[in-house]
Amino acid sequence: MNSFLEIFFLAWAFISLIPLAELVPLNWTPGERRVYEQLRLQDCGVLSNVIPTQRLRRRITGGRKSFLMSQPWMAFLYVPGDLEMCRCGGALISESFVLTAAHCIKLCPQSTELRVRLGELDLTSSEDCTTYNYKKVCAPPIEEFSIEKATIHEEFNPFSPWFDVALLKLDRKVVFKDHIRPICLPLTDQLLAFTSNIGQSYMAVGWGKTEDRRFANSTMEVYINSERCTGGRDSSFLCANGDFVDTCTGDSGGPLTWSTLYFGTVRTVQFGVVSIGSTECGAAQKAYYMDVPTFMPWIIGKLAEFPHLQVNLDSNNLR
Repeated sequence: MNSFLEIFFLAWAFISLIPLAELVPLNWTPGERRVYEQLRLQDCGVLSNVIPTQRLRRRITGGRKSFLMSQPWMAFLYVPGDLEMCRCGGALISESFVLTAAHCIKLCPQSTELRVRLGELDLTSSEDCTTYNYKKVCAPPIEEFSIEKATIHEEFNPFSPWFDVALLKLDRKVVFKDHIRPICLPLTDQLLAFTSNIGQSYMAVGWGKTEDRRFANSTMEVYINSERCTGGRDSSFLCANGDFVDTCTGDSGGPLTWSTLYFGTVRTVQFGVVSIGSTECGAAQKAYYMDVPTFMPWIIGKLAEFPHLQVNLDSNNLR
């Protein structure tokens, strides 16, 4: 009986490991395998349990205001003293790196002065608060970071929409809190194939222009559905029609996300990076997003160039 159980559990363990082994290419370097494991093990794509998941009222064009601490991976990129000129979004993917659009760095005249703000909701408020169960609940203070190094995709061309991705290494490690947590990246075969489903819904988040053509003061979120790309755009793009609901100026670099199964639990995963679209946001012109699954080899390869990359595995306050 004991022998039978031992054989059963050994067989079960072996079978369970097969899907994971298939995800790690044989030609990966030890550094790339290390990065993969660190990203897989970190507590990403989850919210704190301070406030249960909720949604509020209604460019992001046609969107609605995000609820307090509901987008803890959001990063606000800006130049001090000017909240409009180089305004962009990004997503925290580990305790040291933010994923954003290459043009946010390349086309910013003051890119060396760019700062990254985490834990932000309302740009006009010194403290972000809400009322929950008849009590006032406030998020911890925002945190500001300088950019130690910006890594732009080598094939990015400011005059072309392709390869519009960049990684920002922050000047110090992030300590995860209720309002600051990393988002998950597509690390399984199923998640890498997720964006091939045309018509799939996603959520875009940012501080871009709204219907009144003014920049949003608070993070706005909108649901979009993907559609087939045209105009020679290949599989490295995710496309949406931009009919009423749309991303707009100022949303660039922000994440396109969806909550789905991630190594056995439901997590929020980043599938796109806001890239380009029509200046007439919401006018049914196509909007283009970088397809994150396509760029996962590049992302992991670049992260592997930083030998001291670590991830925070703290599981406190998780849902």
